[in-house]
Amino acid sequence: MSDLVEFGRRLKRSLDGNISYRKAAALTIVVLVFFFYLGPGSVRWLVGRRHPPPLQPLASCLSNKLLRYQDLLDRYNGHRSGEDFASFVGNGFVGLSVSAEGKIYIKSRRTLSLAVNYKPLINLYLEGGGNSESTQITDYRQGMVTSLHCLGGEDWGEEPVTVTSSVFTHRILPGVIVQDIKIHNPGQRAAQISLEKLGISQWEGVSSSTKVIEHGEGGQKYTVVSGEVKQDRRKMLVSVVSKRLDSSLEVSPRMTSSIRILTGVSYREVEEVNDRIKEEVEKEAVEGVRSAVAMTWQSLLDTHTEAWKNLWISGFGISWSFAEGAVNGNRVNATMYYVLSQSPTLLHSKITDAKRSELQGYLSYAEGCYSGVRTLEATNLWTALGSVPQMMTVVSYWLLTLEKNGCHTLLKAGADGVMQAMILSLPGLKFRNQHLELDVHPKELHRDLMLRRVNYGNETHVNISINVMDDNRAKIFVSVDKKNRDYYGCDAGCLDPPVQLGLVPVQFPVKLTDPVTAILYITADHEHMIDLKHTIHVKEVAEAPAHELHVLELHRSGNRLGGLPAIFWFSIAALIIVFHLFLFKLIYNEYCAGPEKHRIRLNAEQE
Repeated sequence: MSDLVEFGRRLKRSLDGNISYRKAAALTIVVLVFFFYLGPGSVRWLVGRRHPPPLQPLASCLSNKLLRYQDLLDRYNGHRSGEDFASFVGNGFVGLSVSAEGKIYIKSRRTLSLAVNYKPLINLYLEGGGNSESTQITDYRQGMVTSLHCLGGEDWGEEPVTVTSSVFTHRILPGVIVQDIKIHNPGQRAAQISLEKLGISQWEGVSSSTKVIEHGEGGQKYTVVSGEVKQDRRKMLVSVVSKRLDSSLEVSPRMTSSIRILTGVSYREVEEVNDRIKEEVEKEAVEGVRSAVAMTWQSLLDTHTEAWKNLWISGFGISWSFAEGAVNGNRVNATMYYVLSQSPTLLHSKITDAKRSELQGYLSYAEGCYSGVRTLEATNLWTALGSVPQMMTVVSYWLLTLEKNGCHTLLKAGADGVMQAMILSLPGLKFRNQHLELDVHPKELHRDLMLRRVNYGNETHVNISINVMDDNRAKIFVSVDKKNRDYYGCDAGCLDPPVQLGLVPVQFPVKLTDPVTAILYITADHEHMIDLKHTIHVKEVAEAPAHELHVLELHRSGNRLGGLPAIFWFSIAALIIVFHLFLFKLIYNEYCAGPEKHRIRLNAEQE
């Protein structure tokens, strides 16, 4: 304590004297550094906030349940509610907005945009526990939305009751909506859970009846609802079959209860509704539920997830950009998921061999796809996805763009063709007269790109990576994942001899031609590639110039000046300004204020 007092006295004596401008400048610099860098941390240390406050029981419960989904979210293979992406499931025939007020959506032209005023989801509430914490996880890989709930509160007085509700529209059984609910009660007393389904919501003119459908455990009562849905001049007859449930459920202490709800949906465009058509549509909805209950639960789940897994065998990747308005992996994956949700999985459905062969033919014929501006640069395809109407608008633009730019045949193959068309369109790939070409200006290749398993027909898939190297130039790496025949590649202009492709990636330089042409060509016809050299007609071919550093830094850090934070540059600018002000004052005093040196007096009593 005495040392601290002595230090204070010495500091006071030094301040009582005169301080030169150099000392004042040094003191100012020290103060600036303290406030900009040391100040915030010192304040947090002084108030004892080095560690975040402990979470409340419900928040802690939800945080623990989210841990199993963290890897999914980190890889952008899904999103959490609140991230400006809608919670939606669909299979190209029927869709569902996953929320307490979520409605069924059916096909209208290209998208599932026609809402049916029926809300099939079950909502759960804990009797005697008024508080809850919840969130939703949309899993793109499995086409599923999982809602996590922690129910409890002070009135409950026990550990929170957890509810996990997974919802999906089945990929193989197109008219079936599945909700799987698991309720876990870790407490010492029974939990009474209220079950609520809104069902019909302002749907005028509907009829309702009861039907018994045989399950493994016996007959179960279902409600059959039928009514008309109109859009412009079109009239749709819709039937919904949903299981009847009790209004409450008791979960014993330290036990888990499961509820599985199947909802069947069928619809048909009609001019006039009559009893025969109504009976047929209702029968289709009932048969959908019967097909689902005839399968084991694990089989029902596996067939759905396997169909989604097959869609994601192909894919597109892009390095993260911090530039304002840049399209990143999270938005790309979400957009692809929504577009696939609006497309039926025809190849994985129960179809005849002749029909399957026809669809395979559509998938193998991609001539002319994709012929437009590469979709990665089309701003109207990357607008907001926060609500179902916004998402439907984006999806309709995507499907229209692909259809009108040479991909109409691929789209006939269903979701598999849609995935291939989207992958081709993103970087600017195009199938053209016996070859695949990458048509993009080299100046646009300032981010790493990856295309996985682009279908080239004959069960062969091409993998393409574009990487920005240490010299700030882009390089192309190409491989094929199956060698049932020889494939060849050449760079811009095809002036160099064709290079045979294989399982090991082959590197190609990115070249710039005059006039600008494609930067990569791939074909299985060696003679065709030799001929390309004489048909591209370029005046000049040279390796593309390196990207400017400020452009790369804009994507890597969001700042053209580099990766240092803005506060650093502000501090440097402030120090430079202060230094020049004191330098000007010194010069002025030296040459303009007379021979006597001026001093700064900090103690008013000495003046």
